[in-house]
Amino acid sequence: MWFFMITCYVMSLITTMLLGIGFIQSFLKFPVLQANHVSFMILCSIVYFFTETLVIFFFVGTGVSIKEYTRDHQMSPSFHQRSIQIKRKVYPPLLLNMLFMIILFVLVGAVDTYRFPVWGYQAFFLGCILHYIYIKTIQNDSFRDNTKVILEMSGVPYKFS
Repeated sequence: MWFFMITCYVMSLITTMLLGIGFIQSFLKFPVLQANHVSFMILCSIVYFFTETLVIFFFVGTGVSIKEYTRDHQMSPSFHQRSIQIKRKVYPPLLLNMLFMIILFVLVGAVDTYRFPVWGYQAFFLGCILHYIYIKTIQNDSFRDNTKVILEMSGVPYKFS
């Protein structure tokens, strides 16, 4: 569990840096790793979707583990219900952000072929980045809450609020 959670954090940091570089690149038109903006955004989209898929599978996997653990140890199903509530909190904004990013990555091609105004793309890009930061705060809270459920379930004392 810890390995995947730390990997989610590291990949989120890398994705945030790539999105920031891509946003700046949309204004200044400089190459990154010998890639123009369109090519760099393809790399950015791959890393972004890998990261967010990893986050989704983290919560799915820990939810299944919690369900099986409580069932095998004849524990209260309240732990599993709490893990479901965490998923209900994190999934809707995450999936909405994924939709926004899909639109953003499609707009890269529309801007490149002069079918969409650059200023509109950049404004939407900024909105996507702000929403991405918002979902990262939700994910951080959800990671903390999920860890709290697992530690309570296993009887390990925790020291965070």
